[in-house]
Amino acid sequence: MTEIPHYTAGEIFAFGMEKTISALKTSAATNDQPIPREHIPLDQGEDFLLMPAVSQTGLGIKLVTVMAQNPAIGLPLVHGFYLYCDKKTGVPKATFEGSALTTLRTPAASAVATEVLATESVQNLGIFGTGVQARGHIESMLTVRPNIEKIFISGTTRESTEKFIDSLTIKDQKINVGSPEETAACDLVCSCTSSKEPVIPTKSVKPGAHLNLIGSFSDAQKEADSELIQNAEIFVDHRTAAKEEAGELITAELEENWSFDEIIGDFSQLIQGKVNRSSSESITLFKSVGLATWDLIVAETIYNETN
Repeated sequence: MTEIPHYTAGEIFAFGMEKTISALKTSAATNDQPIPREHIPLDQGEDFLLMPAVSQTGLGIKLVTVMAQNPAIGLPLVHGFYLYCDKKTGVPKATFEGSALTTLRTPAASAVATEVLATESVQNLGIFGTGVQARGHIESMLTVRPNIEKIFISGTTRESTEKFIDSLTIKDQKINVGSPEETAACDLVCSCTSSKEPVIPTKSVKPGAHLNLIGSFSDAQKEADSELIQNAEIFVDHRTAAKEEAGELITAELEENWSFDEIIGDFSQLIQGKVNRSSSESITLFKSVGLATWDLIVAETIYNETN
């Protein structure tokens, strides 16, 4: 077999956040039927995921491992590998560093939702988490809401949060270590943790806020409590995927505080302008478990631009 190109993390990130947001907005509305992914739980806090997707011209699959103990031994929490093939022939066309695709496409999807749902008057941004998704969400939120003036970061410890802030290269915004309450009280909030217990203090979330929750991808994980789910207008990446993997929503329905029938819209409907917040005082929440379709859109776009 002819040697095929491999796209490194650096080459993927060079594609850029603006292009990724644009690619998702252009293509995702016509790819709203994701193929079920395989989630194989390993030991506690460890997972193996296989995420296939099909487009009009391509096939792709991402293999992901999540190993909770990795950071303690100096390794990334998540590793991933992506294979892109031609749909007509099945011939492999390229491979990609899978974790980099996730790092780029997940914040870009949140940005697409934020562009629709967040008010134009957003002045401050709250970030829960200090990992690669937290970093990516800062970039993507500033891309669609460039007038943000202050950023509050809430991490596991003050030391880890300060270290994360020191690693950022942002110049135009004031960045602060935030308490959970300060972070949750921002106009725009992104939660990027793998927590099994809620990290967002519901009583601190103010009317008119928009929240993106991207950390949980199983019923054992949740970044928000059922009260917040009940109080907010809920949007999801995909209804079926959310029912299977959105821990916060699953818990809220089990506690009979909320129902999946209350979901207002999904990612495709947001892109097409079919749904939006009901008022400027509403709390809106976009819950994303991540779609394999997004990986394929970004991989295919990068490949087509460079070949």
